[in-house]
Amino acid sequence: MSVKQTLDRFVEFVNSADPAIGNEVIHESAKFHVPFDSKTLIGVDGYLELLGMMRRAFPDVQWTLEDTICEGDKVVGRFKTRGTHNGPFLGFAPTGKTFEIVGMSLFKFSDGKIIREQALPDMLGTLVQIGAVKIPF
Repeated sequence: MSVKQTLDRFVEFVNSADPAIGNEVIHESAKFHVPFDSKTLIGVDGYLELLGMMRRAFPDVQWTLEDTICEGDKVVGRFKTRGTHNGPFLGFAPTGKTFEIVGMSLFKFSDGKIIREQALPDMLGTLVQIGAVKIPF
């Protein structure tokens, strides 16, 4: 698989939370840096932990890969994420409001699998759209 094909398959993994797909595309020693937590998640199990937290807050959450730039073992992906806030998120009670944001992730590949992701989602946009944060103007 090319890195682009692997990234497309990764999107299938995050949208389904299917560990079998995760094992196809994520290196066993992969590290994932979560933007709202200092904890580094490791491997498929670590990523499933993140997906579980997201699905508890936004049961219908879906990611769409909008664009990629590939150079060697690195890929930048621009994602659209959307969902409905039906569970607690970062201490905020569910509001039933929907959100749609754009985020970017930098991926590094090793042995044809993702070994690192640095995600940069629009957290402020998410919090504003679900009604957790008010813009003062």
